[in-house]
Amino acid sequence: MADPEHPAAKAGRLVRAVGLGIARELEKRAQAAPAARPEPPPPPPPPVPTGGLVGTLTLYAFLGSAGAFVLAVLQIDSLFGGTPKTVFRLVLGCVLALAAALLLTNWQLASDRLGQRVLTRMWGPRGAVNRRERFVARRVRDALTLVGILFLATGVFEVLRATVGT
Repeated sequence: MADPEHPAAKAGRLVRAVGLGIARELEKRAQAAPAARPEPPPPPPPPVPTGGLVGTLTLYAFLGSAGAFVLAVLQIDSLFGGTPKTVFRLVLGCVLALAAALLLTNWQLASDRLGQRVLTRMWGPRGAVNRRERFVARRVRDALTLVGILFLATGVFEVLRATVGT
């Protein structure tokens, strides 16, 4: 008495035969098609210029306003009295307001220049190429906008403290 063949064995042979047929067809198509060389990736976009007079002044304005922000937060003006205290508060407020105007209006690409300085340290002197780099570049610009808002709020507060006289 012959052992009957299990249905799964018959199905397995059929699946293997179909797979081999598909593999042969794919090999024929690959040999028939000419070998196309992939296109080279496009060159990275140029970076925002960070040098020159405008770039240097923007950097120094940002650093000066960061120093003014620290002085305002530490309330160094409490060391002075009378008119020097008022003048010191007005100067701090004006420096912070001017830097905030630079960052928030992006005049002469000020915030882009500052952001490009950070990005140049991350991946070299080039523009953002892939999705991750574009994401980071957007977040750096957003962070600079938030810093500009913080500078503006602190500058207005210092000017108000100077004019009210508390």
